[in-house]
Amino acid sequence: MTGSLDANVLLRLLLDDVPEQHQLAVSLVTDHGPNAVSDVAMIETIFVLGRAYELTRAEQYEAVMGLLRLPMIEGRSDLFEGAFADYLGHPELSFEDCYLVALAQTERREPLWTFDRKLAQQTDARLVTLDALSA
Repeated sequence: MTGSLDANVLLRLLLDDVPEQHQLAVSLVTDHGPNAVSDVAMIETIFVLGRAYELTRAEQYEAVMGLLRLPMIEGRSDLFEGAFADYLGHPELSFEDCYLVALAQTERREPLWTFDRKLAQQTDARLVTLDALSA
């Protein structure tokens, strides 16, 4: 049996804060894999790790990339590795913004256009201006 994992299963795998659910999640992944992890589920996991569990960005990176490197979990590790590079290097940016920049790069749909000056100044995103549009 293979399937897909939601953020709740990923969080139980990582945190072991509900022991019974942790054991079920481990069994699911080890005995019934590989299982896919969508980008949305992974982004939700990162958000919860930071907001609810107050993990540092470095701890979020270790947790999430550790999961994505497991052979029984199928996810976009290259994309998340790229997103984490900006996320770790720019503490004022959200993971979601860093993910969008990495997605544009990965899918060769650059630049990522934005009205967010901070994002454009710190990443490869480009600010939407009249000058930029006429170039």
